Amino acid sequence: MKAAYIIVIVILIAVAGGVSVALIAQSAEQPIPFNHKLHIEEAGMECTDCHLYAVDGVRATIPNLDICGECHAEPLTESAHEARVAEYVREGVPIPWRKVYWVPEHVYFSHRRHTAVAEIACETCHGIVGERSDPLTRPLVRLDMDACMKCHKETGASNDCVACHM
Repeated sequence: MKAAYIIVIVILIAVAGGVSVALIAQSAEQPIPFNHKLHIEEAGMECTDCHLYAVDGVRATIPNLDICGECHAEPLTESAHEARVAEYVREGVPIPWRKVYWVPEHVYFSHRRHTAVAEIACETCHGIVGERSDPLTRPLVRLDMDACMKCHKETGASNDCVACHM
């Protein structure tokens, strides 16, 4: 009977792992080809200008209309893509950005704990997003349990299961 439970648990773990890999491999087509490089290098912005709570919250958030509307209530250029952003803002319709990075629901992750407390740069986990002129459609850095545990080991952070799994 004990062996049957172990087999069921192993199968569940394998299925969960397969689902995670499949979800990570999917491409998230973005509604507007957002140019991070333009905003970072030319407009002088930082990740936290658009991704609220990346330093002091649990979730970093995907930019909302208020954030985009600060600069794009009206188009600043002749770009058709920027005109679409302004249209979303004028109509009050949220831009349907597709999330690229995610953490499974059974994992507790706090941006604040990593950015403000451990002083880990956004690029460490997200890659050099600020140098991309094409939209982010998939993770630039593999984020999975092995990568997290490796980082925790290298930085001396706890690898105790209850540190991340509640």
